[in-house]
Amino acid sequence: MIRKKAFLITQSALCIVAAGLLAAGALCLYIDGAAKQAEGDLFYYMFTRERAGAKLLPVLPVIFCAFGMTLAGLILNIRDENADKPVRDEKLLRNLGNLQDKAVHQQATSGELYLRVAVMILAVCLIIAGILNGGLEDVLAKGAAICTECIGLG
Repeated sequence: MIRKKAFLITQSALCIVAAGLLAAGALCLYIDGAAKQAEGDLFYYMFTRERAGAKLLPVLPVIFCAFGMTLAGLILNIRDENADKPVRDEKLLRNLGNLQDKAVHQQATSGELYLRVAVMILAVCLIIAGILNGGLEDVLAKGAAICTECIGLG
């Protein structure tokens, strides 16, 4: 029980650290680009594949560790037994009635777990293929155009 809890806490912490590092990298990328544009280089394109890759590279080990722990947890079926149970909030129960008896929770079968893992791996492969194909640059260019033209930001 303690090992499961330690595993889940470590997995959650790795995911939170990875998200924080990615957000910090994106913020640094934006600040660097805004500083260049403020210096007078109006055609400085801050979101390129090379710059994004340079900010992503230090974060990759944390992302791979978090992804590996998630896969290991799925394969070894390490999960929190209380995750499917509703939280017993007395105030909520008084206001809404006893919803705990009405809730129906299903356990995922091993086939469903393998299907989820397969879909997750396929999604990651397609995201990587899109980045390598140049789709990241297109999406960022279109997003910047929408912000500056339609919404009026920038």
